[in-house]
Formats: sequence, C-alpha cells, structure tokens
Amino acid sequence: MSKYQVLPDLSAEDFSALKADISARGVLVPVEYDEDGSILDGHHRVRACEELGLADWPRFIRKGLSEADKRVHARQLNLARRHLNREQKRDLIAAQLRETPEKSNRQVAEGLGVDHKTVSAVRAEREELGEIPQVTVRQGKINYPATRKPIRTAFVDPTPEGQKEALATAKEIRAEKAAASRTERLDKIAEISKGNRELDVSARYPVIYADPPWRYENPPIGATSRAIENHYPTMTLEEICAMPVGQLAADDAILYLWATAPKLAECFDVIRAWGFDYRTHMVWDKEKIGMGYHARNQHELLLICKRGNIPPPSPGTQPASVYREARGAHSAKPTFFAEMIEAAYPGLSKIELFCRSPRPGWIAWGNQADAA
Repeated sequence: MSKYQVLPDLSAEDFSALKADISARGVLVPVEYDEDGSILDGHHRVRACEELGLADWPRFIRKGLSEADKRVHARQLNLARRHLNREQKRDLIAAQLRETPEKSNRQVAEGLGVDHKTVSAVRAEREELGEIPQVTVRQGKINYPATRKPIRTAFVDPTPEGQKEALATAKEIRAEKAAASRTERLDKIAEISKGNRELDVSARYPVIYADPPWRYENPPIGATSRAIENHYPTMTLEEICAMPVGQLAADDAILYLWATAPKLAECFDVIRAWGFDYRTHMVWDKEKIGMGYHARNQHELLLICKRGNIPPPSPGTQPASVYREARGAHSAKPTFFAEMIEAAYPGLSKIELFCRSPRPGWIAWGNQADAA
C-alpha cells in the first residue's frame, strides 16, 4: 500500500465495478501525483488502468506540498468523494489527529473539509482510549503557519487534436465566465441606479459642489471601467456636459468641481458647458501613491470656477491650496472640502451633485444620496 493511500483497498466487488466503468468511459477524475511521481489520489484508478492495458490517463501534478500536507490532502479527497461509512470517516479524522494533535479542532476540520464538532467528538473519544495524546494548549489560526497553497498542473494531450480540444474547452469556460460576470455587473448597475432622478431646476443655487462619475476609455492601471461601475454608473463627457447645471446655477455662483489628472482637459469642457469660468484650483494629496501610465497618481484636483459677481472668501480666511489626507473608500472625498465651502459661504444655499453622503443644510442629488 502506498504511503498516501489512507484507506484500505476497495472490495473485490467495488473494484470490479470501477474497472468496468473505466473500460467503458475512461478515467473521468484525474489521478493526482506529487513532484516525485508518488500517487496522492487515484491508486485504484491506476491499478484498473494497468490491468486493462491502458498506457495513459488524465493526471494532475501537485507541487509545493509538505509530507504532512500530502496526507491531509489525500484524506480530504477521500472524505469528499468516497462513499465512507461513519466509522471509516472517523478513522480518517483520528489518523489526522494522531499526526497533528497540537492543531485545534477547527484547523483539522478546515483541512479535511468536515465539521469541527465531529472532530471534537472524535478527539474526545480517542483521547479517552489513549490513542491521541491530550494537548492542553493547541495552536490556533493566529499563530499556526498557514497551509501552503498547492500548485496544480493539468494533464493535456500533446497531440494536435488534444491541444485543439483543450483550447476549445478553455474558450468555452472563458465565455461562460464572461457571460456570468456581465449579468452580475448589469444587475449591480441596475440596483445602484434605482436612486437616479431628474435634476430639478426649479430652484437656483449660488454654490454648487460636483464630483462627476467619469467613464474612462483608458481606465487606471489595475482597474477597469467595469470595475468602477461596480461602485456607481459612470457617464460620458457628452452626458455630463448635457446636464442642466447652467439652469440650476444662480446668475452669481461658484462651482467646485472635482477632477482627476487624466480627465483634467475634459473638465474644462464641462466648465464651459455649465456656464462657468475657471479661476483656480486646490490639490488633495492622498498621501498614498496609486497607479498611472505616465506618473503614479497621488492627488486629485478641486477646480474652483465662477459666473457673475459672487465674491471670494473673506480676506485672510482662504485655505492653503494643498490639503493632505489619506484616501478612504472608493471615490469618497474628505469632509474638509465641504466644511471649507460652508465656512466660505455660510449664508448661501448649496447643492451637491453626485452626492454620496448628504450634509445638513445642503440639497443633495445623486443615486447614492438616499438620505437627502
């Protein structure tokens, strides 16, 4: 018996049935080996193939497993697949406890894929019988080294026909995953879009604060436009420019518009479309460096724009042009900037477009402004 064969041989009747099935349909579950060619799982399948005169069969090579890991893996597969009776299952668990009595019940259960209560019961039973030493201090998840994740390599038929079949199968799997992912994204976008409503222009506001949901044709490195839309629906430049913000703004008004570095040029199109003129900007230093194609981004810009004759903040109250605060949740901006606007124009009505966290005294518009 192989050192990784953790259960006795099949009965003659069961082995005969397995052999007949392999003769009719081939080996459906790949045999698993370690790097040295030792069988981890599939001893009876190999024996049946040899008796049938078959020269090859599907196989996986598991790499990077310690000796203890290999035995745990073999036991886990047998517990999951073999039709074991209650005592056979408990014997497998007991064998694992004898090898690693210092592990907690939950660790053993996680490794074997069984319930931790079953492990606890087997431990108590075998400790009473003296088969397993009693350990007063057991290693838990915090200080016990994590099991190394095995590397699995699939067997592929090296013939042109076999490679063609493997590529076709991989293509089908990718298509199925893409379809499922698309459905999931559409469902999520539909859900977070439920809060959308028309922008009411019956009232006019002298202070407008906006953080448009830009759609990135070339998304940031490490992200995709689809990943961004998992947080909120994005908009094209044309859609943002078409918003009736010019009708929403008072004749004398100030606009605070958030801009990312890649979208800076497009922001000036938005400023003009909304009826404002650019005046200056502030920089939010996020403290943590991000990704980027030409430079790794660490900041966003808050563009300050005006129309008419709205005055600037009182002399001596102007903030520094650079504000530092570590970034938080996706797209969330520091409350410092809203508080700065409140301090600059305390008596004027304010509206925040694409609002995520409504503030007292503000009108909020956006699909995430539930509390508005």
